Amino acid sequence: MVFEKHSRSCFYACVLLLATGFGLSAAPRLSLSQTVLSLSTAPGSNGTPQSVDAANLGDGSLQLQAASSVPWLTASVGQTHPCAVKGNCLPVQIAVPSASLAKGTYTGTVTVSDPNAVDAPQFIVVTLHVGGAVPDKLEFYLPPGGSATSDFTTATTVKPSVSANTPWLSIAVNGSGSFAFNVPYRITAAAASGMAATDYNGTVTINGSSLASDNKQVGVLLHVTTQPILQASPNPFQIRIAQGANKQTSANGAIPYIATANAGQGTLSISAVSATAASGTWLSAQTVSGFPSLVAVSADPAGLAPGIYQGTVTITSNAANGSVPIPVQLTIEPATAPVVFAGRAVNNGTFGPESLARGDVVAVFGDQFTYGDPQTTPAPLPGTLGDAQVFVNGQAAPLYYVFPGQLAFQMPVDAALGDGVVQLLRNGQKSNLVHVHVEDRAPHFLLINGGPYVIMTTPEGALTGIPSHPVTARDVVVIYTIGLGGTTPPVATGAASPSPAATVPSTRVCIGEQSPFIQPICVNADFAGLTPGSVGLYQLNVTIPGLLQKGDQPIYYTVGGVASDTEAITVK
Repeated sequence: MVFEKHSRSCFYACVLLLATGFGLSAAPRLSLSQTVLSLSTAPGSNGTPQSVDAANLGDGSLQLQAASSVPWLTASVGQTHPCAVKGNCLPVQIAVPSASLAKGTYTGTVTVSDPNAVDAPQFIVVTLHVGGAVPDKLEFYLPPGGSATSDFTTATTVKPSVSANTPWLSIAVNGSGSFAFNVPYRITAAAASGMAATDYNGTVTINGSSLASDNKQVGVLLHVTTQPILQASPNPFQIRIAQGANKQTSANGAIPYIATANAGQGTLSISAVSATAASGTWLSAQTVSGFPSLVAVSADPAGLAPGIYQGTVTITSNAANGSVPIPVQLTIEPATAPVVFAGRAVNNGTFGPESLARGDVVAVFGDQFTYGDPQTTPAPLPGTLGDAQVFVNGQAAPLYYVFPGQLAFQMPVDAALGDGVVQLLRNGQKSNLVHVHVEDRAPHFLLINGGPYVIMTTPEGALTGIPSHPVTARDVVVIYTIGLGGTTPPVATGAASPSPAATVPSTRVCIGEQSPFIQPICVNADFAGLTPGSVGLYQLNVTIPGLLQKGDQPIYYTVGGVASDTEAITVK
C-alpha cells in the first residue's frame, strides 16, 4: 500500500527542523480560541469589532504581535484577563473599518505571531459579507429524486419562510444549539421522483435580521431534468504560490485536479476545457488523457508580483447546465521562511489530531516548504529531499515526500516520548516550531475514503468487509493499520520492513457490539507487524471468527495492551 497525499488542504508541502537543544518545556505555546470569523455588515458601515483569546499552553510568557493582510482589518493585542483555558489570556482585538467597501464578499487574515513560541504563528481568517451573505437568487439542477443545498449566514436569527405550493423547497438552521448572530442557514431543493422534467419557481423570504440587507426575498429556480448534470470540485479553486517558486500543476501533485461528476441521468460527456486569466497568461487547464472526468490545472508564477490574481476555468459538456465556470484565485505570496500550521503535524493515515507513534509516517501541512518541484522517494528514506529537511526535538527525520504545502516524514523509532516539537528547514531557512505528542504505540485503522469502513482486503488484494463484499466466518483477511510502534526485530528509522516482516507483540482483534449482555468476539491476529517493503505501514492478518451478527459490526484491536479506535466492517 502506498501512502497518498491528503487532498482536503489548499496547501501541499512542508519542511521541518527543530533548533538543536530546544525543548518544548522551555517555551510558551500559543493557542487561539478561534481561527475563523464570518461577519456581515451594511454598505457604508464598519463591521462589529471582534476579539479572539490567545492562551499559553506552555511555559514562560507570550510576547504576541498581530498584523492584518488587508486594510479593512486592523489588529492589536490587549491586556491580559482571566480565562478558562490556562491562567490568563491575551485578547487579539480586531477592528473592521469596512465603510469604504462596496457590496460583496471579502476575505482577510490576521496573523498572530511570537518568534519564541511553539505553534506560532497562527492565522485568523475573517470573511466579511458587505450587504449581507443572503443570496439574491439561487438556481438548482436536479434529476427526479435528487436534492441539493445552498448555505449562507445571517447577521442574527431570522424568521424564514418559503412560498406556497413549493413542497420541494425548504429552509432550516444548519447546525444545532442556540445562535444569536452569524447564524448559518441551509436552503434545500428536493425533486420528488414523480416530478416532471421542467422548471419550477419558488421564493424564500427572510425577515427579522438586525442587518436590513439580510431581509429579502430570494428567488429559487429549480430545473428538474433527465439530462446529465455537471458537478465540479473544488469550486471555487484556490492556489497559493510563493514569488519565485516553480510552476505548480495538478500533474505533479502540487495542486489538486478538478474532479467532474454526473449528478443527473444519462451519460456525461465533456467537450471542451478552457482557462482564462483576468490579467496575464498564468492559468491553463486541460482534461487528463485516459481520465476524462479529471481536469488538470497549471499556474505559473513567473514574473508575477505578490498579490491576488483572478481567473476562470470553464468546462463545457452536454449537461443540462451546459458550461460550468469555476472561479480560480491565485495568491502570490512574498517569499518567507517556511510556515508549519499549528496542530497540522498528523499521522499520514487518518490525518486526525491523535497522538503520534514512534515509527509513524507523519504528514505536515503549511506553506512554502519547497520552491522546487514536488518530490517523492522510495525506501530507504533520505534525510534530505530536494531542499527540505525535518527535525524532531533536534533529531533528523527521514522524508517520504515534499510538496509546496505538505510533506511527510517518518517519526524516528527512538524519538523521545511525550510532548515534543517539529521544525522544517528549506535550504537552511528554519520554519516555526509545532507541537507533537509521541507515544510508544498509538494504533489506528486506515479507513476507506475517511470511513467508516476499515481498509481490509483478501490475501489477493481485493477489498472486503464492506457492504458490496462482506466477510464471512473463516475468511482470511488483511487489515492495514498505523501506529503499532516498535517491532521484533527492530527496523531502523527510514528503512523498509524486511521479509519475513518485523512483528509487534500480542495483538487481538475484536468484532461485534459490546453491552452488559453482549460481548464482542475476539481472536488473536495470525500476523501483526510491518508490511514487507514498507515504511510505517502495518498489517493484521486475521481469520474471521464465527457466530458474528450480520450487517455492519464494530471492530477494534489491541496491541501490547493499547486499544485502537473502533470502526466498522460488514459481515454476511
